[in-house]
Amino acid sequence: MDITIRQATKQDADIVPELMLQAMEDIVFNYIDKQDIEQAITFLTHFFQQPDNLYSYQNTFVALDQEQEIVGCITGYNGDKYESLRQPVLQYIKQNYNESFIGEQETTPEQFYIDTLAVSASTQGQGIGTKLLEFLIQHAKEQGHKKVGLLVDIENVDALKLYKKLGFSKGEIIEFAQGEYYSMHI
Repeated sequence: MDITIRQATKQDADIVPELMLQAMEDIVFNYIDKQDIEQAITFLTHFFQQPDNLYSYQNTFVALDQEQEIVGCITGYNGDKYESLRQPVLQYIKQNYNESFIGEQETTPEQFYIDTLAVSASTQGQGIGTKLLEFLIQHAKEQGHKKVGLLVDIENVDALKLYKKLGFSKGEIIEFAQGEYYSMHI
């Protein structure tokens, strides 16, 4: 499928948070302390529309099909900025959902971190995820990053195959948001 990739805008909030939720449903449910899809989308929409946080439109790129419809998205950022980008998210979670929430470390400062990757269900298997990953890896390199990292659920065999195909190597297993993930790097 031919796609165009562009920087996300606040106006993409009617679609992108739902796609993001595909990639991180269990994680967001952990954040909001309940399995509520509407509340999870509300949570992600809030942050997508705000600047300077992990899930902001500023850190997100979208894939558009020939009709200019969003068919996928990818979010990533400089690991050096992780703590400052994470702070508003942690504060919001504690104020609105779970005041005792701590949250594990997701990335390290020396890498560009790919936080979410999602492709709409109707267009999966058409190479969109690969194109988004290749785009963001190139973007990271252009910004001077030598290392790109991500986490993948140890049970997500298809994603693991895709990341390995693109040159990511499997690192240690880490516990994050009540799940187990491989830390992967390229």
